[in-house]
Amino acid sequence: MPAPYFPECESSDWQTMPMVEGTSFDSHLGAFEFRKLGDNSAQARFGCDDSSQNIQHGIHGGYLAARAEQVFYLPLYTERCVALGRVVTIDFSMQFLQGGKLGQDIVADVELLQETGRMGFTRGTLSQAGKILCSFSATLRKLPA
Repeated sequence: MPAPYFPECESSDWQTMPMVEGTSFDSHLGAFEFRKLGDNSAQARFGCDDSSQNIQHGIHGGYLAARAEQVFYLPLYTERCVALGRVVTIDFSMQFLQGGKLGQDIVADVELLQETGRMGFTRGTLSQAGKILCSFSATLRKLPA
């Protein structure tokens, strides 16, 4: 088993998230960037192209849900509370507010609400051009490194 990976997040510079090699679901979504905003908060950004399109030629809700699931642990990760990929989702809720447009970056803002010895509770939004597309909350189980 490889050594646990933790980011260097003392600054707010954008970093590329290391992606899993091979043909896993995450590898099909492609890389994204992230940064630590402050204590218990992080941000990510990623693009969306024709492969994330729904039948109305907007962004598919499944794509947004998958991206939210990729980033809702970021505050735990940037605070070095969990290593890369060392969480499992216990509960995830998402509310869609409006549609998005292909070709524009999506920004995720995520905050850690509470952390216990084994659990993390986060919430956040996905937005595009300053407009919130959806909000989400998650309960995460932290796994040992």
